[in-house]
Amino acid sequence: MHCWYWIADFCEDQGIAFILGHALYMKAIHGGKTKNDRVDSYKIAALIRGGNFPLAYVYPRSMRATRDLLRRRTGLVRHGADLKAHVVNTTSQYNLPPNKVNLKNVSAREQLGRTFDDPLVQRNIDLDMAVLEC
Repeated sequence: MHCWYWIADFCEDQGIAFILGHALYMKAIHGGKTKNDRVDSYKIAALIRGGNFPLAYVYPRSMRATRDLLRRRTGLVRHGADLKAHVVNTTSQYNLPPNKVNLKNVSAREQLGRTFDDPLVQRNIDLDMAVLEC
């Protein structure tokens, strides 16, 4: 989640220095059992004072929309890869010869419409292809 955009913008507008902590590294440093705002703020202040505060990059305003779009695209590409892997795994599961088709091509996807004998399995593959089409 990127809930820090508004506070970074506010600080920039007011001329206040803004630093952003890298959440994963901060979690690794502060692994204590006691978690509340008082303890967390004390530990963060101690990290900053000691020069051990793990900084994260603060994206400029003009690039945030592009960054969010690329992150969204990455998720969609992964989802498409999962769907294609499901087709390959289903083919293997039913002990059929491997498909020599490239699922990027629409004509190759149409060939999968007659691969499986069982109508329910075929319907499952058709669903994968319909989602890929979108």
